[in-house]
Amino acid sequence: SLQVAYHNLSSFAQLLQGYAYILTHPGIPSVFYDHFYDWGESIHNQIVKLMDIRRQQDIHSRSSIRILEAQPCLYSAIIGERVCVKLGNGSWCPSGREWTVATSGHRYAVWQK
Repeated sequence: SLQVAYHNLSSFAQLLQGYAYILTHPGIPSVFYDHFYDWGESIHNQIVKLMDIRRQQDIHSRSSIRILEAQPCLYSAIIGERVCVKLGNGSWCPSGREWTVATSGHRYAVWQK
């Protein structure tokens, strides 16, 4: 779509970091229609991956959260003891062999048990 041509990589990266946060954290997330259907297949597929992780790991409005890092360039947390998310450009990954990468993108990564 033409709309995609007007958004640069930075906008896409920030958008997907936002969805990585809201779709892996407690609450009732919403996905903007245009982001899901009009911003291209890559954005759509990443949002679908994050939605699938949320559903498969049963993240809901009352899921537990443990924030591990909260710095200007790095945020990480464990949600429901089965999902771990990292946002930002700091180098970080969860400790323990039980964690496997579920999805990742520019400045975000999600692991699951």
